[in-house]
Amino acid sequence: MNGKKKILLVEDSRLTAAMVGDFLVKNGFEVEVVPTGEEVVQRIGKGMIPDLILMDIELAGKMDGIETADIISKQQDVPVVFLTANTSKEVIEKIKKVKAYGFVLKDTDRVALLSTIDMAMRLHEASVYAAVFERLFETSVNELYIFDPDSFKLVVVNEAARNNLGYSHLELERMTIFDINPQFNAELLKEIIEELKSGKQERVVFNTLHRRKDGSLYYVESHMQLFEYRRAKYCMVFSIDVTEKKKVEDELEESQKQYIELAQEAPIGILKCDVDGNIVYINKKALEILGSPGVEETQCINLLTFPLLVEAGLSQKLKECMQNNVSRTLEKFYRSKWGKGAWLRIHIKPLLNREGVVKGAQIIMDDITEKKEMERQLYQMSITDPLTSAYNFRYFNKKLEEEILRAQRYGERFSLIMFDIDRFKNFNDSFGHQTGNLVLKAAVDMIKERIRRTDTLARWGGEEFIILLPNTKLEDAVKLAEELRQRLMQLKIGEADSVTASFGVVEYQEGDTLDSIVKRVDDMMYKAKNEGRNCVRY
Repeated sequence: MNGKKKILLVEDSRLTAAMVGDFLVKNGFEVEVVPTGEEVVQRIGKGMIPDLILMDIELAGKMDGIETADIISKQQDVPVVFLTANTSKEVIEKIKKVKAYGFVLKDTDRVALLSTIDMAMRLHEASVYAAVFERLFETSVNELYIFDPDSFKLVVVNEAARNNLGYSHLELERMTIFDINPQFNAELLKEIIEELKSGKQERVVFNTLHRRKDGSLYYVESHMQLFEYRRAKYCMVFSIDVTEKKKVEDELEESQKQYIELAQEAPIGILKCDVDGNIVYINKKALEILGSPGVEETQCINLLTFPLLVEAGLSQKLKECMQNNVSRTLEKFYRSKWGKGAWLRIHIKPLLNREGVVKGAQIIMDDITEKKEMERQLYQMSITDPLTSAYNFRYFNKKLEEEILRAQRYGERFSLIMFDIDRFKNFNDSFGHQTGNLVLKAAVDMIKERIRRTDTLARWGGEEFIILLPNTKLEDAVKLAEELRQRLMQLKIGEADSVTASFGVVEYQEGDTLDSIVKRVDDMMYKAKNEGRNCVRY
């Protein structure tokens, strides 16, 4: 949107259209020219709504400007100013019969043209506003009264008031404000009006009674203020039937009571804080999550400065949500002042006052420790071998790819050890699969105790295992493989003979891929097997 007012210029003379159009454009208007009334009607019918139509009365085509204006007025409320060279009595009479905002002579001074256009736009804007305000007044769901502050006679009463009172327009025109309000008397009302006139108060609010045509009474909350129109002062009363309001307030009070009861017993933590972070409400579950202190102690907590919340990063998130008026859900591990640790899902929602300004926040805390533990277990199951608890083939490949990328980028060294339990089939054949499984588990447990936390041990398949050793050169990897070989020989599982294995060791070389380095270590392992087993080859 460029903010310019749009004028639709209807003129069949190209010369006149060019001259007038250029003048209007130079004076800040957006101008579109059409030559006939038929085209104007068509465009308006399709939804085009200019700010003003400047139209010649005599046009090419079947319709003249006056007929065109009459049709447009039935489609859209657009101000029309006629552009004419003919000011005969007959033309003036025709102009009066249609909804138009005047006319301008074609040879008139350009300043007069701008003045007429500006006046037409302002009059139209005022007319639109008046119609809107009249419509708002009449269709308001609350009762609105305007009366004379001197005679107290009712001037205007809207539909909501008429319907509630049961009086017609004509009846109300003959009545005063006292006829509908039995609690008012002239003395009291004059005092109220005098306060408004003197400026002591801009608006007076009071609870009173209104009386219907059938004599029944109902309570209202009324707001009275003074306004001026065409140098005359009027009183406007805005009245709310508080019979229904009271019912709503009672229901709201009951609803709030139920909400508080439900919130107190809710299985999730609920608390509220003010904009400074001070707790203003906390339920039982939140007390439990925070470590079950006394209510008084908890209400002394400032969530923005409470050390344990600061450490968990919750205080900063809460501050950001309130400063930026945004809601946020996050998961955090929290260990309370009283020693209890838990995973929490926390939803922070800023609370606004009636002016839309943040006045605090509501915080919902849900203990998801069990869910997190289940997720951890499921993840662990997805990356480990179910028999030995060593990592599985898929996870190892991922770690190996990461280590190759690190070596390529930073020039770091790493090594691989692959080993295979010698004659494993004999364990199964001689002592059964249960003993074979115990051998594999014992081997893995022993190796896990020896290697570093940064190393990755995985079951490669069957009785084959592979170890990734970051930041490890070949000679150190060979020493470790030899140590593991000797430790395996010392394992005793039931009646089984000592466990031996064949080891292959390699170090990453520039240009290695996952497949190439795995093939090299596999070749070394098979070399150990072919050269007598229970040895290390590199």
